[in-house]
Order: sequence, then C-alpha cells, then structure tokens
Amino acid sequence: MKAKTYASHLSKFLLCLIAALSLCAVVALAGCSSNSDTSTDTSANTEAAESTDTNTAATDDGSYTLVEDGKLTVVASIDFPPFENLVDGQPEGFEVDLMTAIAEQMGLEINYLPTMKFDALVPAIAAGGTADVSAAGITITPDREAEVDFSDPIMDSNQCIVVKKGSDITGSADLSGKTIGGQSGTTGIDWAKENAPDAEIKTFDEYTAVLAALQSGQVEAVVMDKPVADYYILNAYQDCEVVEAIPTGEQYGIAVSKDNPNLTAAINEALQALKDNGTYEEIQMKWFGTTD
Repeated sequence: MKAKTYASHLSKFLLCLIAALSLCAVVALAGCSSNSDTSTDTSANTEAAESTDTNTAATDDGSYTLVEDGKLTVVASIDFPPFENLVDGQPEGFEVDLMTAIAEQMGLEINYLPTMKFDALVPAIAAGGTADVSAAGITITPDREAEVDFSDPIMDSNQCIVVKKGSDITGSADLSGKTIGGQSGTTGIDWAKENAPDAEIKTFDEYTAVLAALQSGQVEAVVMDKPVADYYILNAYQDCEVVEAIPTGEQYGIAVSKDNPNLTAAINEALQALKDNGTYEEIQMKWFGTTD
C-alpha cells in the first residue's frame, strides 16, 4: 500500500510539473511574439521618420528642377528691343545679357527657346515643362502673380503714348473716340482700356506690327512701354514721337513656376550678386547709356 501511495503521489507531481512547464513555455512564446511585434513597429516608425527627414531636406536644401540639366531655359517674345531682339537669328538685348549673366552666376548655360507670343509667356511658365523662366519685359502684376512667381524686380518702367508727328493727339486727354494700338496681353492695352474706355482698341502680336499700323493709319495712337518706344523711335520710326509719358510705376520681373520656389530664390541670389559686383550696372549702361 505504501508503494502504491508513493507512486500515486509521484504521478500527480509529474503531471503538475509537466503542466507548469507547458504554461511557462506558452508565456515565453507569448513574450517573444510581443517583443517581435514591438521591434517591427519601432523599425517601421524609424523608417517613416527617416523618410520624413529626407523629404524635408529635399525642400530645404535649395535644390530646384530644370527643363534641361545644366541649362537655364528661357522663353521670351523676342521683339522687345532694347530688352530682347533677334539679330542675325540670335537673341540680344538687356534682358538677354542679364539672363546670361544670371545663368553663369548659377553655374548654368543659357538656353533661349524660339520666340513666343507675349500673351502666351506667363501661361507657358505656369503650365511648366516648356521653359524654366520667362524674361520679356514682363510687368509684375497681381493677376500674373496669381499664375506664376516673380523674381525681385529687374527694371523700372512706365507707359507712354506714341503718335505720328503732326498728329492732333497731344496726350491722354485726346484719346477719347480714337483708335489705339498695342501689343496683346500688355499693360499698355490694360491702361488704354481703363483710361480711354470709348476708344477703339486694336491689338497686335508684335510691337513692329503695332508701329507699322501707326505709320499706315490703321491706328491713331499707340500705348507702350516707354523704354521700348524710345528705342524704336531712335532707331527705326523717326516719323513717330512720344507725346506723353505715363507714370505707371511698373516693374519688370523674371517669371518662374510656382512649383519651383527654390529656382526663384537662386535667381534672386544671383541677381543680387550681379548688382553687388557691378555686372548689372555694366549691362544697364551698355543698353541704356545710363544707370538711372
């Protein structure tokens, strides 16, 4: 009987021991599983944080995109002397020299695309993919700023009224009921519509066509940027004259896509460097004979 009792107790002890060991194994496995899940979550969080840091760096390191690597691609209406004009098939002018100097300052080559209609320039930059920037005597206005970003101003300008010599139009007060010409999409046309609402407005793609229309009598007056009018009258249209300068207080800027803010910043930095080292003044003196 003692032997059986002992065996019975031993059997119960072994069953309890086995049960206890099994429970420990389950707990241990559960613990391992929990630690593994935590490790995985931590790893995922670390990767997400690293990804976020990388994205932040991409926007903060001054990087920008270009249509063509190593080149600053410019689109312009190349009929706006002395700012830009085609001579022997090559663009030249104040803005051409300035954009070339800005590109060099940025360590880039300059690349001018074929001329484009003026009123298509801002939409082209806003749409992206065609050119990096546009510089073509583009006045900075709220409407244009809604579509694109602009560099710091590169030149001050005003409008003026141009007529044929001997005209009875001597200023803005005489524009009522007249036929006024201008380049489509320009602030000159905007001014004419606002200040001579009962005049007939005719628009043309290029200033050469505008002034030819003035000479031929298709229009009686032209409203246009004064620096350009002065250049054209001096060099090709001596039978025309400026009868009134209109102090609109305009400023030209370089148009850049809103999706490329770091490019705008880089252009502003280069522009300031050119002003600091005297290059901007040299270009201005070359094309205007003055730095005023």
